[in-house]
Amino acid sequence: MKSIFTIFLFFFLASASGQVKKVSMGENIRRTNIYPNPARSFIRIQFQPSVPPPSALVIYNFLGKKQFEVNQPGSNVFIDLAEFNRGIYIFQFRDKNGQILATGKFQVEK
Repeated sequence: MKSIFTIFLFFFLASASGQVKKVSMGENIRRTNIYPNPARSFIRIQFQPSVPPPSALVIYNFLGKKQFEVNQPGSNVFIDLAEFNRGIYIFQFRDKNGQILATGKFQVEK
């Protein structure tokens, strides 16, 4: 199961473009900006304000292991990367029901 998830993530990331990922939720299109990307010591993730606002930000490493989670993140999140290893990470903004509002990736270089 974990290997299937890893393969899915690989193909998902291979098709994702740059720093901005759009997720269509009906007629609403949500955007995220990530910078700097690649990052060394910190990263800032901005989520286009929406209704309803995201209730969680979850970051997974490339193997699918949850690395970081924050509830009620708001639309501008600053993350210290001191505890992150070098590699590619996937983030997801989720609503209160667990539905993905926006997703993207970033790279940590150390």
